[in-house]
Amino acid sequence: MAEELVNDSAISISVIVPHYNGAPFVLETLESIVAQSHPAAEIIVVDDCSTDDSLDQIKAWNGEHGSPVQILSTAQNSGGPPQPTNLGISAATGDWIAVLDQDDLFHADRLQQAAQAYAANPQVDCVVSLGNLLHAPDKAATVAQGRFVRDQTWRRRRLVGDVFQLASGEAITHCVRHGMYAAGYPGLCFRRDAWRSIGGVREGFTVASDFHFLLALSARSDILIVDQPLYQRRVHGQNLSNHSTLGFAETLQAISERLQDRADLLADPKLRSALAWRIIESGWNVAAFGRVDVGTRLIRQTASIAGWTPRRAAQLAATPLMPVYRRLFLSRTNPTPEVIAQVEQYADQLLEMMRSQPIVNHSV
Repeated sequence: MAEELVNDSAISISVIVPHYNGAPFVLETLESIVAQSHPAAEIIVVDDCSTDDSLDQIKAWNGEHGSPVQILSTAQNSGGPPQPTNLGISAATGDWIAVLDQDDLFHADRLQQAAQAYAANPQVDCVVSLGNLLHAPDKAATVAQGRFVRDQTWRRRRLVGDVFQLASGEAITHCVRHGMYAAGYPGLCFRRDAWRSIGGVREGFTVASDFHFLLALSARSDILIVDQPLYQRRVHGQNLSNHSTLGFAETLQAISERLQDRADLLADPKLRSALAWRIIESGWNVAAFGRVDVGTRLIRQTASIAGWTPRRAAQLAATPLMPVYRRLFLSRTNPTPEVIAQVEQYADQLLEMMRSQPIVNHSV
């Protein structure tokens, strides 16, 4: 197919704001959207049955600003952002979608940079931008993004300016290696028809729906990375991901589902090593909550399949007993037996895939 020419100024981007009890922050969030150098085609706030006065604040602000925001509401509280996000995208008319959490901010050129990146390669389904912390602008938005930024391999294929292109398989590998390196939905700008083809954001996921969605987008097409922080993440006591250990289980589930269709990627030693560390990290988590038997088994089996020495496996198995890891994991909510069983289930699925897929050494 011949590559089409795209005028970035004509690219329509709808911005979705999933919202629940956002009184302290949401008006500042909306201000950052209306201040974009590339105006949003529309702004849709989806309220998830807020119990504070934030919805009244939004309505008053909307009236004062000429009603730039369409306000939708869920029928009942859904417990997380996936359902409100899907509801907002379903109502959107723009060809591209950007999502901004109720407590985060877009940089003024966030939509402009995404549109320009897409114009440079109209074949992609997703443009990823970096982010930083509102209270510490010189720092990456999350630990996962910090690891991604330090990894120079994704900067090998420069498309134009600060825009780099990752092949589909390579994008999946980076997800496994680093986690949700886009640091949440605000780091993504994606085609609405890609969202539809994927089946929407996975509503069964509470913590890692954004990671699952990025994996699905990566499987569809190459990914573009804008090597600039274009949104600011606000870290505070109410961040959902700060309190839930369910993210370990959902991350393994997302990876397992994706690699069912792309098991060939496990022939890459680098991906296998990254996956092994991710399973081991989940084993640490399980052990820190008292299931040392489950955690130790996962760590030892993973180390063996990865080809690490018995001594190294023993060291890894002992790691959860160290106070630093106990403090790290015990700062999260105590996982239910169902969550621990979910970690075991998907870790075992991934270990079986690693066993059955031969390693291909690409070195000459």
